[in-house]
Amino acid sequence: MRGWCLGLLLGVTLVLIACGAAAPTHLSPTSLRSSTPVASSPVPGPSATPTRTPSPVPPTSTLRSSPIPPARSPTHTAIAPTLVPPTVTPVLPTVTPVPTPPEDLSIGVWESQLVLATAGWEQALVPTSEGDPVYPYPRMDFAELGPVTDRTYGVIVLENGYVRVTILPELGGRILRWEDKSTGLLLTYANPVIQPAEWWGYRGWLFVTGGLEWAFPTDEHGLIEYRPWQYELLSGPAWRGVRVWDTDDRTGLTVEVTLRLVAGRSDLFIAPRITNSTGSPQPFQFWINAMLTLSGGYAPTSGLRFWVPTEQMVVHSTDDVSLPGPGGTISWPVYAGRDLSWYREWHKYLGLFATSATGVVGAYDETMDQGLVRVYPAGVAPGVKIFCLGDLPSTIYTVDGSRYFELWGGYTRTFWEYAELAAGATVSWEERWYPVHGIGTLSWSNGELAAALQATEDGIAVGLYAPTAASAHLALRQNDVTVAEWDVAVGPGRPFRTLYPADGAGWNLQIWQDEALVVQVDL
Repeated sequence: MRGWCLGLLLGVTLVLIACGAAAPTHLSPTSLRSSTPVASSPVPGPSATPTRTPSPVPPTSTLRSSPIPPARSPTHTAIAPTLVPPTVTPVLPTVTPVPTPPEDLSIGVWESQLVLATAGWEQALVPTSEGDPVYPYPRMDFAELGPVTDRTYGVIVLENGYVRVTILPELGGRILRWEDKSTGLLLTYANPVIQPAEWWGYRGWLFVTGGLEWAFPTDEHGLIEYRPWQYELLSGPAWRGVRVWDTDDRTGLTVEVTLRLVAGRSDLFIAPRITNSTGSPQPFQFWINAMLTLSGGYAPTSGLRFWVPTEQMVVHSTDDVSLPGPGGTISWPVYAGRDLSWYREWHKYLGLFATSATGVVGAYDETMDQGLVRVYPAGVAPGVKIFCLGDLPSTIYTVDGSRYFELWGGYTRTFWEYAELAAGATVSWEERWYPVHGIGTLSWSNGELAAALQATEDGIAVGLYAPTAASAHLALRQNDVTVAEWDVAVGPGRPFRTLYPADGAGWNLQIWQDEALVVQVDL
């Protein structure tokens, strides 16, 4: 009967298309029905706007294993959602079997479930009163935490041929897992237990789950990342997505984050949007905090290196007495003879803000040959921060000795600055984060290419990567003389890497596209 109904519906749809009457497509979580895989399509520009409805469906644990089929005619008119008051205590869903996602998936988004070991934390929440800096949000009595048990969470899976992203609406709409399918490695840290970490964050507690969290409306990890956010599944031509959102109880500001994957691309589009529906200006901060390993989930290796194109950093916090205190400035990457671009040089906990916003930042684990690039609008969201644990004990946040580092991107440059949003105003922007692998290191990047130029014991190593299919002409030069050239085609899962047997100094790499010089990377 269902097949007959779908056939009739398809026939009606084709008639409407033939008559020029195809309507914009909105797909809520309860409207998933099709199991048709979506083939790769031409890439649309980032201006494609997801459809919104006045009354989105709140988070649900209903199983949906089928990807959304392509929308026929997207709309570019956004409609403000009707907000549903959030709850503090999540409801434990009934444990049910989780279906296997569709095979040969080109691009799709669907609901599923995930079982995670979770401490009983809800009963340890302590209400606050006026006068408490975190009011009306709760504090945590760690003596009241319950035992760790398996808990089933409703999750959203967003996937294309190159990456897989798992979103957890129940805990702040965060990205819980992010996998580079080309290498099979998790980019994000994967804490084996969901439990609050003491002392950290604006409230004095937070969840170090790994993944990407949305810190709002304060500095540090924000105030609303622990509670359920609303969500809706989105669809457009050659892309799929999910939108998550919540409203802060103190300022009345609504924050939403739209995540999209595009067919044929490995980058994750992240579009924050903050709206002030109140009658007065409101202060806020917004930060994306990526808790990463770039090594498969357990811990970074000693081969992890940070690529931050700035000449100075500002210390946010540290236990390293050889560095200036909070607010002090250090040279980057080398300070007092230490090359702090290497993770292994962060002996104590340390947070650093970049003083320059260039629109791109990244990290690369040379041992795992895996990296990540963040591309952001420097004139809108200039904040860049790196934080490493140093010798802090992992028992603060986990049970298995695992570790991670944090790569932050913010609307303000540091945690000491607040923005102000006028009454009735909205601010939004879009970033792209993409995995890189197979090029040895990260020496330079922009929105479309990532390059490596490295001196090794065997010669000069050259590498190039792109989040979508691209071609380029590479010229390796020593002392302004071209010694080798290559015409290369690269893309997701298709890095270019070669070794030129030589030594000495004066090396650089020129990257050309369409007979124009894109960049010269100096060694």
